[in-house]
Amino acid sequence: MKGKAWKGIALAAALMMCFGSPLTASALELKQISIAGAGTAGTFYIMAAGIADLFGKQLGVNSVAEVTAGSVENVKLLDSKRIELGVMQVDVMQNALAGKAQFKAPVDMVAIAPLYPNVIQIVTLKDSPINTFADLKGKRISVGSPGSGILATNQIILETLGMTLNDIQPQYLSFAETTNAFRDGSIDAAIVNTAAPAPWVVDLETSHEVKLIELSKEEIEKFTGKFGHFVAAEIPKEAYKSLEKDVPTFAVWITLSGRGDLPEQDVYDMTKTIFDNTDFLKGIHAVGSYITLENVSKIASLPFHPGAVKFYAEKGIDVSPKK
Repeated sequence: MKGKAWKGIALAAALMMCFGSPLTASALELKQISIAGAGTAGTFYIMAAGIADLFGKQLGVNSVAEVTAGSVENVKLLDSKRIELGVMQVDVMQNALAGKAQFKAPVDMVAIAPLYPNVIQIVTLKDSPINTFADLKGKRISVGSPGSGILATNQIILETLGMTLNDIQPQYLSFAETTNAFRDGSIDAAIVNTAAPAPWVVDLETSHEVKLIELSKEEIEKFTGKFGHFVAAEIPKEAYKSLEKDVPTFAVWITLSGRGDLPEQDVYDMTKTIFDNTDFLKGIHAVGSYITLENVSKIASLPFHPGAVKFYAEKGIDVSPKK
């Protein structure tokens, strides 16, 4: 794990000391909870590790975060019952529920809690001649590792803005590999959707100044007007030391999802634990501030686990259970 990820987990562990002992030594029917994240340099994994730590300490269950390729692989791991929970993009989950795009048949899965919006970030180096999306044509672009939600979303981004993977030189890289590729000069840019600040970009800035390519209002509206899971967003200039102003873009929401066959009371306890410890999750990463009851509506188009439905009903929030 990268240093920043370890730092976040260490901080989380310190914060947990304030919360007292777990509910019981064996609060859940489940004896093991595996939470699929992504690569260790990304926010998916950092949040999965933080939630796993939280469940272990508060629910007394053996809970671990798994390193994966990202959203698409996480769905497949849920489908094969090799994991209990997974972090994923809402658009990828919708495809899985419908059995389309990357998935040959519908997957039995449910939403549990909203996590944060992943912002589209088009990253290049400060002295790069790339200044617009159109400038990416013919360039060596990191588009995400195979099996990632980033790659799936990038194919949509390119097509919506009049390109395909054939119009660029795609490089199928993880976050950590993307940082190294910038440093050795083997890529020109990267298109990613992840939280800001992204640890791998912060790492890159220790050796190279970066710039983020703005999307025009018209480009953003091509996504927000056509796809219900995309929302307009900005990357604040405070996110990275290289930025001089906010960068307009759009975002896709990230959800914590699970298998449809998980015990109802277990999922109720897990959902309650998440929302009872939001300060702890903010200590893991700044995106923890998005885990609020108000943001449940951001993923309300998804079917929810009955245990989560029960918890939200107690809070006066109506969400749809799995049909």
